This record gives sequence, structure tokens and C-alpha cells, in this order.
Amino acid sequence: MREAKLNLQLPDSHFRFYISDSSADKRLDVFLTEKLEGFSRSQLQKYIQNNKTSAVLVNTGNKKPNYHLKRGDIVEINIPEPEDVSLLPLKIDLDVLYEDRDLLVVNKPPGIPVHPSAGHRNDTLVNALLYYLQKSGSLSNIGGEKRPGIIHRLDKDTAGVMVIAKNNPSHLNIARQFAQRKTKKIYEAILKGRLTMCEGTIDRPIIRSARQRKKFTVGETGRPSVTGYRVIDSKNDSSWVEFKPVTGRTHQLRVHALSLGHPIVGDPIYARRSNSVPFLALVARSLAFTHPETGKLLKFTAPYPAHFKDLGISLGYNFE
Repeated sequence: MREAKLNLQLPDSHFRFYISDSSADKRLDVFLTEKLEGFSRSQLQKYIQNNKTSAVLVNTGNKKPNYHLKRGDIVEINIPEPEDVSLLPLKIDLDVLYEDRDLLVVNKPPGIPVHPSAGHRNDTLVNALLYYLQKSGSLSNIGGEKRPGIIHRLDKDTAGVMVIAKNNPSHLNIARQFAQRKTKKIYEAILKGRLTMCEGTIDRPIIRSARQRKKFTVGETGRPSVTGYRVIDSKNDSSWVEFKPVTGRTHQLRVHALSLGHPIVGDPIYARRSNSVPFLALVARSLAFTHPETGKLLKFTAPYPAHFKDLGISLGYNFE
């Protein structure tokens, strides 16, 4: 089989690739990501690492995701049957900021994941959306079975504004706005320590940590990542900061804050979580975008979550 980009139609499809000069020295996981549309790199890495099912073989043997291919190698992949991804509606009170036949804008609470993942099957925002709309509407399915309606995401501990798509045309339109950086996102956070500069731009590439795969860090070989910031106020060895992310990398604001030497208060990954701060002191404060049907500019602002406001008041900040 000559190397060609394939569009998979069946989950149990079997494919075989003969490695040519053009693909020699590529990482195995990178190569498969390029060849198999509809599968993420992390998903393919799981297939490669699953020696029990031998979903991915190189010359009839198992290899690691970072194996560098050689000319003449034979790569076989047998896509396993998909896991049961049936999602249950869950009654969770939603703070709905706006709703029409195309969109739903919600204020996501802290401590709840956006979509199902390992350890969180039916306790997510998606489950709450399914319950909320089970009688009155539907969700787009472009994001897959586990992510109906989800155009963008917030970390589990991050609260704030999220827009949800009820249909596929709206999903595609708003996703394009995010990709083309036409949306306007403003976050607010409380950082440890006082920043020396009142405003500036953090332009530092972000890459996944080689030692701890759940963490990210700044690094020259990372993906371009840019964040604008402005200090709203500083008190008691802390800074209340407004962030305007230009790019949208995973953990971008958390990593960029840490790179300044001022991690976000309550961050369980990049700082020591305080017993007095139950969640990350970060909120997606506002989001602006163009309505996909009417063309009208919409802007939504979320109220401060209780833990954020309580922390700020304890430090002496005025939220009036």
C-alpha cells in the first residue's frame, strides 16, 4: 500500500503502511496522526502503548510512540472496537447566560470537567447539558460522542463563560472564529506575589513536559503561545491580573503565569494548593463572538465564582 492520507470510515478497520524514504525517521505516533484522519495523537499513542491488544505493530512487534521509523518498516494498525460512550443526563444546575435555537452560553462552575475522560464518566458539563436539553433541544455532534456541543473547553477547576453549539452549522462557524482568533477572551486570575511590570505580553512557546506528561512548560521547541496581561491591583503579596490570550494552548495561562515566577493561587499542578482555596483562582471572565446566524456581535460576562471572590476579599481587593 502506498503511503496516502486515509479517511477512516469503520472503527474496526485494519491498515498496513510500508515506510518509504519520505517518512523515514518520523516518530511512529506522528506518522499515524498524519495518516489517519479523525484520530488524535493522544488517542493513537494509547493504541500504540496497549501491548495487550497489539493495536499497532511495527514489523509484527510492539514499539513505543517515540520510535523513529526506518525505510522498509511495515506498520500495521487495527483500530479497536470503540468503548461504550453512552452518556447519562445528569441534573446539575446550570447558570445559563444566554440561549436561542443555535447557541447556549453558560457560566461553568469550578470543579466540574467539561467532557468525559478517565475517572469522569458521567459527572461532567456534557452530562448536565444533556439533562438540560433532553426535552427542549439538541447538541452538535461534530466534536464526537463524548463532546456533544463542545466547541472549546475550560480546565476542570476553571470557572467562567463557555459557548455551546446546538447544531453543526453553528459549531463550525464559531469554531472557525476561535481558529481565526476572531473571538475576544478575557480571563482574570489572582497570582502569588507582586508583578514588577503592570502590563505586558508573554510570548513564550509551550511544550508538554518530558518528565510529567500531565504538565506543560515553556520551551523553545514548543508551540507559539502569546498572552497579554494587565495588573488590576496588587495587595498582600498577590496580584489580581487580567489575561487576554492570543493563542489557546492547553494550560497556557497557568504556564505563562508560572513562567513569570508568579503561579496562579490554588493551582494544583503548577503551585501548592492552599487548604483555604478549594479551586484554581482563575475565571474565564468574558467572551465575545459573532452570532453565526444573525451576524450580531455578542459579549457575555460571568460573575466571579464564590471561591475567587472570597479569596480576593480576604486579600483586600474591592470587587464593587
